[in-house]
Amino acid sequence: MMRENASRAVMLHQTIAERFGLNSTDIKCLDLARDEPALTAGRLAELTGMSTSAITAVLDRLERRGFVERRRDPADRRKVIVVATGEHVRRNAEVFARLAAEIGAVLDDYDEEQLATFLAIGRRVNAAARAFTGTLTREKDHPDDDAAGRPRRG
Repeated sequence: MMRENASRAVMLHQTIAERFGLNSTDIKCLDLARDEPALTAGRLAELTGMSTSAITAVLDRLERRGFVERRRDPADRRKVIVVATGEHVRRNAEVFARLAAEIGAVLDDYDEEQLATFLAIGRRVNAAARAFTGTLTREKDHPDDDAAGRPRRG
């Protein structure tokens, strides 16, 4: 069930990305920019496990499309903050309002106690997945990695 749920989520986000004319990496970075108000390029690289040069390319594409802006941090003018624009928020809200209606119709079949249990399980599963992702990101000497730390192909 969890594998199917994860696959469905990936396919949904890929479809949304395509609708916006983006790739899946760009849309996930855009989601992070929307969710974290003082996001820097360095922090985005840390969150995604991508290099800072790769993040710069992602941000260049998103900025050209009008989905993010780079702004100086008023508290520290040396920092540049990545901000999702209203265009992304508006377009994303339209899509997710429709999804929320579909999911809401399913959740209407459950009582408050069942929903509370469902939410508690979901939060714990998300926390476990987040922690495991961090563990995998920090692992340097994985047997499937080559000497440079890249996954082996083939």
